Amino acid sequence: MKRCWILTAREKEFIEDWLMVMDGRMDKIYFFKKWSKGKGDFYKDYELFKKGKISLEDFSERWMKKGEWKNLIRVMKYRINLKMRNLEKIMNEIEKEINLMKKFMEVNEWP
Repeated sequence: MKRCWILTAREKEFIEDWLMVMDGRMDKIYFFKKWSKGKGDFYKDYELFKKGKISLEDFSERWMKKGEWKNLIRVMKYRINLKMRNLEKIMNEIEKEINLMKKFMEVNEWP
């Protein structure tokens, strides 16, 4: 099943990508390149820094201090955290619906 029941597809992809970074299956730079799209070109600036074409201070000024590229990541973390806080309520609602479906399936007469 492709459907995500609690997380959106984008939130699920974000979590899976970060877990791949933690497992060493994805480079952290690639993660930031993927999730900072539209906020500048992090990867291009990182490559320039590695080649010595821009200084650490310039790179830091663009990406560490401003933090514009962090907006999407910050929003994703907030949404996931909010769902974690509401998880008990969500689970209770799912259990109620499961019980309702079971009762419906057990009736002798169908509509």
